[in-house]
Amino acid sequence: MGKSVLTELFKTEERIRILRHIAERSPVTATAVAAATGTSKALVSRYLRLLAQNGFCTQRGREYAWNENARSLAVKRLLNIDLLMTAVVLPEWAQGIGVYGSYAEGTNTADSDLDLWVLVDEYTPDLEVPAARVGKSAGAAVKTEANLLILTPDRLSDLRETDQPFYTNLVQSSVTLGGASIDND
Repeated sequence: MGKSVLTELFKTEERIRILRHIAERSPVTATAVAAATGTSKALVSRYLRLLAQNGFCTQRGREYAWNENARSLAVKRLLNIDLLMTAVVLPEWAQGIGVYGSYAEGTNTADSDLDLWVLVDEYTPDLEVPAARVGKSAGAAVKTEANLLILTPDRLSDLRETDQPFYTNLVQSSVTLGGASIDND
């Protein structure tokens, strides 16, 4: 049995920076990735070839485009969750916090916004300001706009009854980053 490509993918911080960059931008060139990540063009070129050889991206001339397949989506989800686990903290006033949408699914691009939910026992208007701070802080950490959805048990129940498609997608794609989950069925 051969050596897992995961060992090579996550071998150094430089490789992780390159991986994060290409996974969100498509197509890219070695020169552009090297400049954006502060790594050498030689390292980037070797790493991009490794990614292409293992199906994470496709090479067309000098450009590399990220592929959306089971393994590349799983790696991108892992990169997103790893980044968000340090960027998103469970507020003391909340029961749980998580991510849903493209960041949770591994389909985000450089233009994607960050969709977060926060679970509270009861909604009160005084939660708006601290919730906005949580969203702003998380968005700044991942360098994108963040949207924060405040959920209560009653709101979840209402969504299940009135907007089944959204509710199902929210629960199925959601990744809990701290505290209680929204999937308590």
